[in-house]
Amino acid sequence: MSEEIEKKYLVFAEKLPELKNGTLYIQGYLCLDPHIRFRIIKNEVVITIKKIEKDGFERKEWEFSKKMNKEEIEELISLAKWKPVKKIRYKIKYKGLVWEVDKYLEKNKGLVTVDIELPFKDYKISFPEWVNNSNEITNNPKYFNRNLGKL
Repeated sequence: MSEEIEKKYLVFAEKLPELKNGTLYIQGYLCLDPHIRFRIIKNEVVITIKKIEKDGFERKEWEFSKKMNKEEIEELISLAKWKPVKKIRYKIKYKGLVWEVDKYLEKNKGLVTVDIELPFKDYKISFPEWVNNSNEITNNPKYFNRNLGKL
């Protein structure tokens, strides 16, 4: 088990640097209580179980990964509570941290968010100019991936 301290923001898409080497993520949910999701990245599936804490940005999590063939992946997708979310994830290093920019596809096309995992809870974040730091969406259910899949 590890502990994740993560915040999420909207971005100023027009200020983003050129995004390169993105990776397609297909993310679906098997259960919400407990929070169990899968992420498909090429032929690897990562199953994550999360326990959300009160403040919403600290979580206990367990992750397991496995390579799967196309048929196994299709079967897993069929078990999802609703259609999985598809997004392209880009990683940008800025002042010692890795910012994960997600450009959503399909019915969420046009939405661009960024996640930042912090080393500790009270870490002072230095924001790149393209992050809308006045618009933190960490605890906004509208932007939870599990809810984006329900649209």
